[in-house]
Amino acid sequence: MQSIDFGARVAALAARLARENVAAYVGTRQAVLHYLCGTFMPWRGAVVVTADGDAAVVYWAMDSERVIAEGCALPVETFTGSGLVEAISTRLAAHGAERGTVGLDLAHPGAAQIAPGMLTAGEHLDLAARLPAARLVNGVRWIDDLMLIKSPAEIERLRRAGAVADHGFRAGVAAIAAGVTENHVAGVVEAAIRDHGSTWAWSVTGGTEVGAGERTCFLRGVTQQSTDRPIGRDEFVVIDLHPMIDLYLSDLSVPVFFGTPNAAQERAIAAWEDVVATMLAGLKPGRAVRDCAADGVAAFARSGLGEFGLPLFGHGLGTCARTRPFMNAGSDDVLAPGMVIALGTHLYQPGVAGMRLEYPVLIGERGAEPLVETPAVVHRRA
Repeated sequence: MQSIDFGARVAALAARLARENVAAYVGTRQAVLHYLCGTFMPWRGAVVVTADGDAAVVYWAMDSERVIAEGCALPVETFTGSGLVEAISTRLAAHGAERGTVGLDLAHPGAAQIAPGMLTAGEHLDLAARLPAARLVNGVRWIDDLMLIKSPAEIERLRRAGAVADHGFRAGVAAIAAGVTENHVAGVVEAAIRDHGSTWAWSVTGGTEVGAGERTCFLRGVTQQSTDRPIGRDEFVVIDLHPMIDLYLSDLSVPVFFGTPNAAQERAIAAWEDVVATMLAGLKPGRAVRDCAADGVAAFARSGLGEFGLPLFGHGLGTCARTRPFMNAGSDDVLAPGMVIALGTHLYQPGVAGMRLEYPVLIGERGAEPLVETPAVVHRRA
């Protein structure tokens, strides 16, 4: 794969800090640790970058030797116990940032979910007490603006992650049979993505999600962690998988119907597929994300099933999936070439149908380019 210049990333962030008259940025999110360090870092830690370009990692000592051995791009300082904030404040003071503006990972405005690694309230209070002369602000946007447009090296990794997702989805569909459990299908999917190079199933919902029948169609029901429920005929099956390749994530879920749909289910399928087609057609550079979301809401409404469709149409993908652009009416982003999105389309009609799309696409010069080969339609399994 193409190499990544982590030093250039740090330099670009430092230049942004200097333009904003910010002394330093402290990134605690896993997305930022991965983006600036280049090594899997699941534990508590921080990247401290100053406006003059100095950068270092503060990371939990119990995992630090592996991180160093596996090639972290930045120098690593360690802490034990609950010493993260003390180590951060010491680092900031050593570089004269204790009296300036310091950006922290505090919140994504408009996001429904908290990105892994956001600073906790307790850590924020502790940092404020240790740095009374500093101005502590939300610095998420400065680094997120840099992560928003993907480089060719990033797109290569996201394509590979998408190809792994295709393997997993095909394996999952092939494993569906009457009497087979959701857990069994999830295990088949997990084996397939691991065999093709995935190193982490990143979702907080338990990795690979598989749900069948009534478990697919809870009202607004976006979570189907797999269980020992047997799969039966004439029901929907949700398969939602989350591979990672070299720290870059994919997110793929396309509905499966096992058996023969009844009239109500066929109506729901037609409505869902129309919304999906509408969303894919509307993802063009220069369009406001909120306008794309409005297209989806309108498409649900014209189907007569609007009350069962969610007004949430996906999220960004990169070193995290809790990242911009958030595809909803609250976003202020405008689509641009190089953005990568997990396009979402959700319809949950209790007692009738449950369908979820999670579909990685690259925004190109002319529109959305899927990063997977799996078609974005309901897959029918006789």
